[in-house]
Amino acid sequence: AGVDKVEAARRASLCFLTMATEGSGSSRKKVLVSGCFDLLHSGHVEFFRQAAQHGDLYVRLGTDANIKALKNHDTMYKDGERLYMVQSVRWVHDAAMSSGTGVYDFEADMHELRPDIYFVNDDASKLEGRVELCKKLNIKMIVAKREPAQGLEVRSSTSMKARLREMIAAEEQEAEQAAKASGMKAYDEVFPWRFCFAGGWMDLKWCNELVPGCVVTLNIKFHPRVCKDYCGLATSSRKHGVRVWNGKIPTHFEAHEAASYLWGAENFDHFGNDKKPYIGGSQDQCGLFYPGINKLCYDAHHWPTHRITLNDPTDPKQAAIFAWLESVLYVIEIPFVSRPADFNSQRINLLKDPTVSIEEKKRMVRAIADASERAWNAILAMDSAALGKALSDTMTAWGEPLPYTVDPYRSSEGYPGDAEESRRLREFWTKYDCPHTHGCLFSGAGGGFLMIISDKPVEGAAQIKLNHDHYCKPYPSDKVDSEPQPLGP
Repeated sequence: AGVDKVEAARRASLCFLTMATEGSGSSRKKVLVSGCFDLLHSGHVEFFRQAAQHGDLYVRLGTDANIKALKNHDTMYKDGERLYMVQSVRWVHDAAMSSGTGVYDFEADMHELRPDIYFVNDDASKLEGRVELCKKLNIKMIVAKREPAQGLEVRSSTSMKARLREMIAAEEQEAEQAAKASGMKAYDEVFPWRFCFAGGWMDLKWCNELVPGCVVTLNIKFHPRVCKDYCGLATSSRKHGVRVWNGKIPTHFEAHEAASYLWGAENFDHFGNDKKPYIGGSQDQCGLFYPGINKLCYDAHHWPTHRITLNDPTDPKQAAIFAWLESVLYVIEIPFVSRPADFNSQRINLLKDPTVSIEEKKRMVRAIADASERAWNAILAMDSAALGKALSDTMTAWGEPLPYTVDPYRSSEGYPGDAEESRRLREFWTKYDCPHTHGCLFSGAGGGFLMIISDKPVEGAAQIKLNHDHYCKPYPSDKVDSEPQPLGP
């Protein structure tokens, strides 16, 4: 109904303006601009001002549905709200939602409006295609350099989003520091830590509904060189836990209960008020509260259906596995910022791309699931060569459907990237990959640490200790040859 009202307003506005122009004999030129105009800022206003110098300015905004289809994310502001803001800018003669779809969603509006000029910035996406379109329709195209209004800073939607992320991170850090200063425990050494060791992304329903598979997590003891923020160690989940339980451990809960409460709290913004456009996976929360080594099995659901937990140091077989894994696993921090401020691991996600066939999607997910299963089997067999290869194969498998997970600085349509930083990151991690070691894998999407499997010491790397303490109510460990058990009691 909301879209129908916006469309009706668009047509009424066009009809009125057409009659007004015909009745007055106006000779002013029509100037058309197009775009999302989400997070409206001074750069947009200056863009409108520059365009309006050439005639009456007509703005056509991409619809929520088209932006979702093109960019795989929702707009901050819906159609009606973006339209209202743009209509309120004094340089704008008329604004409406674009009537077409795709990259050139404004093409139908060009036919309808018959503008004299199409005005665009020089960094617009698919610029060559826009030039050809204007030639075909005999419309003059003006390509202007993006410049701020006099005395103001350069603004772009990308930089604004990055700035918002930085502000939120700063607020979180300030709140944590204030909590610690007020007497709350320094929870870093108290609250659990975990590594997603293999099978990352298999805990997302849009992944495991194509092919079932497992995630392998390691619950680790605090290590000052390893346990840091923004390194793929579930620090966001840990921070939610600190807020939910006021910096204390929920010892009165079963492990699966604590994990489910924390998962629900972290995903409230998706389920509760639609602010969060995606559902976070559950391996973070399960990995935090299940000690030892865990195999979490996923099948067409956000929550694991079964698990195996190895956490009995008194069992000679398990004790040997724990000691072996601690001896061959090396963790080294990437010595520079491995992810840009505006990092989005799903900037390209072929598993959500409607143009990719189901068979091809299943093939890509099967590669992740297969590598994770091989990593679990290699742990049980204490086979460092097989484990290293499974981790390296996971890195390769990630990169096909979700290329920004392994190359966060790559360029793509509408995103310039940074070729030098991309090369720098790849050169760093490949020197720790096979044949220099048995293999390696990022600790999180886009970097953080490298988890390296090697029978020889790795210079500059740290080694972790597995945690076997129960943070919640104790429960018996499984056996090495156990079949997966339901997650709950």
